[in-house]
Amino acid sequence: MIHGIISYIVRMKMKMFFILILLVNMVAVGLHAESAKTEGTFFKRGIYINAYIAGDRKYMTKLLDKFDGLINTLVIDMKDSHGTVTYKSKLKMVEKVGSGGTLIKSLNNYVKQLKAKGYYLVARIVVFRDPIFARYKGSKFGVKVKGTKRLFTDENGFIWVDPFSEAAWQYNIDIAKEVAEAGFDEIQFDYVRFPSYDGSSIPFFAFQRNKDREEAVQNFLMRARKTLAEENVKISVAIFGYTTWHNSLPREGQHLYRIGNEVDVVYPMLYPSHFADDFLFDKIKEKRTYDIVFQSLKRAFVLLRHTDCKLIPYIQGFNWKMSRLGKDYIGIQMTASEDAGASGWIVWNAKGEYEDTYKSLINHCIKVATPKNVQRTRQITESRNFYEKKCEEPDIRGIEAILCI
Repeated sequence: MIHGIISYIVRMKMKMFFILILLVNMVAVGLHAESAKTEGTFFKRGIYINAYIAGDRKYMTKLLDKFDGLINTLVIDMKDSHGTVTYKSKLKMVEKVGSGGTLIKSLNNYVKQLKAKGYYLVARIVVFRDPIFARYKGSKFGVKVKGTKRLFTDENGFIWVDPFSEAAWQYNIDIAKEVAEAGFDEIQFDYVRFPSYDGSSIPFFAFQRNKDREEAVQNFLMRARKTLAEENVKISVAIFGYTTWHNSLPREGQHLYRIGNEVDVVYPMLYPSHFADDFLFDKIKEKRTYDIVFQSLKRAFVLLRHTDCKLIPYIQGFNWKMSRLGKDYIGIQMTASEDAGASGWIVWNAKGEYEDTYKSLINHCIKVATPKNVQRTRQITESRNFYEKKCEEPDIRGIEAILCI
């Protein structure tokens, strides 16, 4: 009997010992993950969440349960391209402008719940495409049609705020500060640019004072960075994918290097469907899809080599021009992003329809190794084609002209 008691005690001690070792390892893994985030080595695998999905608890629960363990980052609309704030804001200016929303009633609780699930949270704030602020105070801050008092609309019918207006800067920065205080890890500014136009009507910017457009965008980001410095939050910007090829789009005011000096992360929108059909053309559709993402990122790394900012592409998660992209175009873009050395990827689907993304992600995750004798798509040719040479030249025509090359 004594033998049995001793044996039992030994077994219990051994069991406690292994439990202790397991707990130590778990803590170590947790510390390593936090350290990775701090050091910027945390690879972000994420999806974009529009305002309506963000405020739909059942939909969010179902979506995140499905993607549990497959993604670690959520980019969530906090101010959308209609000018509406997603959550119930306490800012007086939001109340005056009339842009307040109620899709998320308690932002603090919302953030806590998502953070408890382990997600890295990025707050997307659409800045200058904003019909609500554009109409505020008798359309004082809106972009006008040159020679008239009418609000300018771009080729898609959208109304814009004058990017030279410092009041518009501060309005968006105040929203960003409120969101940062709620616990978001990163603030992502989108539509930080001037409107594109086709020539049928010319925009007029009443607040322009001897500043070029690229300088205005840079100054806005400088102010945002200074204001948010105490919030321990990263600053990022979404930009046109073509900027990685031209560095500068003067008409839109996006200059990759100047932007990269002011932010922590740049998100080029590298949707293959948005590039001209014969751009990097290849008979193998999958190769072209891969090359657009891979080569765009490689060029961006060169342009940003003297900055500290990181690159995370938005990749295409929607089926426009799918017949030109090849099979599993989403998974191909994920691979291209990783091969190019990006710090992550975010799948964009404006409607929040991510069934194809889920399938691609499952397939992507189980491909843990590639036999050495199998040629990878990343082995691109060294020859410089017509478009690579052409993209070395500065282009002042605007993004629409570039798309129609």
